This record gives sequence, structure tokens and C-alpha cells, in this order.
Amino acid sequence: MLRALKRRLLAAVPPVIFLAITGYFAWNAVHGARGLEAQALQRAELAKARADFAAVDAERRIWEIKVVALGGPAIAPDMLDEQARKMLNDADPSDLVVDLPAAPAK
Repeated sequence: MLRALKRRLLAAVPPVIFLAITGYFAWNAVHGARGLEAQALQRAELAKARADFAAVDAERRIWEIKVVALGGPAIAPDMLDEQARKMLNDADPSDLVVDLPAAPAK
């Protein structure tokens, strides 16, 4: 009787070891560093990165259009200089500046 039990236990050891190894690999296939969960997280990060890239690329294209519009015959250089000086509140050294008196308060 003891021999039969011992024989059955020894016969059960290899399948138990192989099941344990299979369980380990199955767990790693789902939860491991390169498992299904990690791949889903990487796909989400990739989708976010692509969306960020698309937004930045669209903004870059807008700026390229604005820069192209500033060059060539599209705008007169003196008008560009005038607008830049107006925005910067600056005057050219060759400009004649006349201070006007402040308007009286009513």
C-alpha cells in the first residue's frame, strides 16, 4: 500500500512541475514586462504621442504659413517695420518725434 502511494506521488511530480512552469509563463504572458497589459499600456502611450505630434505638426504648419507670408512681395518692408515699431513702442533713430500735449480732462 505504501509502495503504491509512493509510486503515485512520484508519478505526479513531473506533471505538477510542468504545470507550475506553464502557470509561470502564462502569468508572465499577461502581467509581465512584455505581457499583454504592458503592450496595452504602450499602445495607449503611442496613441497619445501620435496625437501630440499631430497637434505640434499642425501648429508648425501654421507658423510656416505665417513666416512665408512675411517674406517676398506679400508685405512691404516699410509697412512691416512700421508695425513692428508700433508693437514694440520703439522709434527709428532717423524718425522725427513730436510730443503732443495731453488732452484736457473734461
